Amino acid sequence: MAEKRKQLRQMVNAPVLLSHSVFGEIKAFTGDISNTGVFVRIDNKPTLPKGAHIKLQFLNSANPNVSFNTRVVRVTTEGFGLVFVDYEYGGDRYAMQDLKQIWNKKTGI
Repeated sequence: MAEKRKQLRQMVNAPVLLSHSVFGEIKAFTGDISNTGVFVRIDNKPTLPKGAHIKLQFLNSANPNVSFNTRVVRVTTEGFGLVFVDYEYGGDRYAMQDLKQIWNKKTGI
């Protein structure tokens, strides 16, 4: 099957915390990540349909107070493919392109 993804994926095994009203909070691990989304591996995966929204926090992040609002775009036996919708920091929501601009300013890219 031909690769349909437009963004390059990086294999990353990072701990994350997922939150949703159906299952509460679950710790899981990323499988891969790109600029637009992440695949999350979950041992006892709850049943959620495509389109469901999940809050995601990277537990080992330099800034764990940032949480990402994601949407389920793929469901497999191993976990969920999530697309980043926006992010929250300090009680406010921001567009993903704002995060990229802030990161670029900090790193000088």
